[in-house]
Amino acid sequence: MSDKVRIGMIGAGGISQAHLQAIQKEERAEAVAIADVFVDGAKQTAEKFNIPRVYENYQEMIEKEELDAVIACVPNFLHAPVTTYSLSKGKHVLSEKPMALNVEEALHMKESADRAGKVLMVAQNNRFRSETQLAKKWVMEQELGRVYHAKTGWVRRNGIPGWGSWFTQKDKAGGGPLIDVGVHVLDLTLYIMGYPKPVSVWGKTYDVFGPQKQKTMGYGRVDDQGKFDVEDLAIAVIHFENGATLTLDASWASFIKEERVYCELLGDQGGASLDLGKRTATLFKDDGRVYQDETHDLNEQDDRLALLTNFLDSVQGKAEPICKPEESITVQRILDAIYRSAETGELIKL
Repeated sequence: MSDKVRIGMIGAGGISQAHLQAIQKEERAEAVAIADVFVDGAKQTAEKFNIPRVYENYQEMIEKEELDAVIACVPNFLHAPVTTYSLSKGKHVLSEKPMALNVEEALHMKESADRAGKVLMVAQNNRFRSETQLAKKWVMEQELGRVYHAKTGWVRRNGIPGWGSWFTQKDKAGGGPLIDVGVHVLDLTLYIMGYPKPVSVWGKTYDVFGPQKQKTMGYGRVDDQGKFDVEDLAIAVIHFENGATLTLDASWASFIKEERVYCELLGDQGGASLDLGKRTATLFKDDGRVYQDETHDLNEQDDRLALLTNFLDSVQGKAEPICKPEESITVQRILDAIYRSAETGELIKL
């Protein structure tokens, strides 16, 4: 492999542009081609980021281009087929989250990576945020002691993305806000906690606003030709083998003050709170009489660039992937169990 990692972009939407901005900042990376079924959009993205070649079919791009890796920025239902095909052709893969529509697909993706001997990473970029890294450091240094409970969520007031788009169709997205934004905070909280083994899950979902086409402001237009058959709020309680618990909230729409992205950790020696919107991390300590809290206002770190850097280091054999596929499989098991619990009303044992 040359010093430059030659990357093919699969998908030309908004999320691909976030990855392309990171590629422009990384001297080792070069986007040499882009593929999207919407060719006009691909051409616009290619022009914006000086990508020399455009394809309508990602398989044709992989066959014709000398690529080292691909970045998959496609709707959820395409994550598994795009990834497994790319791996079968000897390409390293960085795939957008969620890993897949279900755990069976996720397992097949990892099997394909193992068989090909190639790197597979899921783009859990929020692991690379300054707040997450600081909280991870606190846990590893035993500032919190034993973490016995955590609370996390990504909740919006008005944020149904493109009503009628693939986001709101279960067969294409796999679900609503739980698998869209909840997957981010679930992963980062598990990452901070050291990925304890989940043993049971209880979940509940609601579709209060989506079916009425309410609360769609600011996140996309209404497509009357589409449908809405996913949740707009999901809640869950997850139990772990070590005795710890985690509560999760994920919503696109609710009557709340404002959008929040948060993580709170409760330990027997201290606590921590992350506000990813305000970019703050607070450590809570006391000696039984005096509070010894400290709040850190953190400079914005380019988490997409940090994600790409780790991916390139892994491709070049210089580091291990920070986002390991087996961890994303654990996330997928939990997501599947939440939806199954919501359908049956029962506690799901893993």
